[in-house]
Amino acid sequence: MSAKTKKKVPSVESKEFDEKWKNPMKKPFLEKIVLNIGVGTGGEELEKAVTVLEQITGRTPVKTLSKVNVKEFNLRIGRPIGCMITIRGKEAERLLKRLLIVNNNKILRKSFDNYGNFAFGIDEHIKIPQTEYEASIGLWGLDVCGKIARPGMRVKSRRKARSKIPKHHYISRAEAYYFLKQNFGVGIVKKLDLEYI
Repeated sequence: MSAKTKKKVPSVESKEFDEKWKNPMKKPFLEKIVLNIGVGTGGEELEKAVTVLEQITGRTPVKTLSKVNVKEFNLRIGRPIGCMITIRGKEAERLLKRLLIVNNNKILRKSFDNYGNFAFGIDEHIKIPQTEYEASIGLWGLDVCGKIARPGMRVKSRRKARSKIPKHHYISRAEAYYFLKQNFGVGIVKKLDLEYI
């Protein structure tokens, strides 16, 4: 393939998005952050996971239910097996800044898709600022999922008069890189090399 026919891929440093974002309907924003802990069982362990999410967010999470029957793991449809919580708006932005500190403000390049979604994991919840260790609860890991969107995306999921969203209105992987770097100072890396003092 010649140099002329190679597809141009915008880099993280690209400024082409600044021109696009002058249009208020094209300017992306952080729509939500979802925190999830999968326990695999109910009872006391699940209640501990619920307490962890309450400590991190100050809100009450909801319990997630099993959707399949797995006899080997004693799973039945409808049984609670985890918990999750969704945070939106300015509160989501403040929470994301706290969570990113755990990974030194870095996210893996492969943690993004072409629809404005990104995710990363935290192995121990006590690494999150303003979170203290409690022996009765122990250490818990959690998944963090974020969604970057543009104004107008609601027409895809509203109850009445739903409509399809054209592909160009979604946030591409490259645009998500640039958005997080500009607004949250995130570094996009191929490998996480974390150093703790």
